Amino acid sequence: MYDLNKVVESKGAISEIDDIFSSIETEFPLKKGVARQRFSLDQDEKRMCLILYSGSCILKRTNDSLVLSTIVAPNIVGLQDVFHSKSDVQIVASTDIEYRYISVDDLFLYAENKHLWKSLCYFMMLSTTRFSEYQRETVGISNYEMICNFLKSLCHESFEVRATTTALDYIQGRCMLSRSGILKTLSTLKAGGYITIKNGLLININSLPKRF
Repeated sequence: MYDLNKVVESKGAISEIDDIFSSIETEFPLKKGVARQRFSLDQDEKRMCLILYSGSCILKRTNDSLVLSTIVAPNIVGLQDVFHSKSDVQIVASTDIEYRYISVDDLFLYAENKHLWKSLCYFMMLSTTRFSEYQRETVGISNYEMICNFLKSLCHESFEVRATTTALDYIQGRCMLSRSGILKTLSTLKAGGYITIKNGLLININSLPKRF
């Protein structure tokens, strides 16, 4: 889950980026979106960014719909690949959201005029730190460890997501592991009393063994 509040020792940095979200409120209109609404980071040959004020979204890879991350408000999506000719991701709202949807050029111009580059840099550093933590959770680890990390991530999702997304679908949508392998691990963990699953939905994690 791409939640800036999860970054270790981030309180000071979080306060630094508040200026971006509060300042932009007077300049660009706040919009409301609904769950499953989709957003492109390319529009009329312009690179766009979505400034998320409430709710959560998922970031999907365009070519295969692999879920790359859950984005939790407050957050900005669209700066991570701004120098690519075209974005290779799309945004899908997981819940009802409040957001501002503006071009990257307009955001940069506003940051220049309002002297917000420092706050914007803090935001990018927080994003980089969180991405580094995300890599530790998903790269260079065993399949079992990856499944456990996704189960923990699912536990921190909103009620709407947890109530409508099975553990299998959540994990399979975020990695290239086989369906049968994921099912086998979930069944074993359930049989051992390590997790509680009902109708495919994760109810609770009791404890997860370090090895499987």
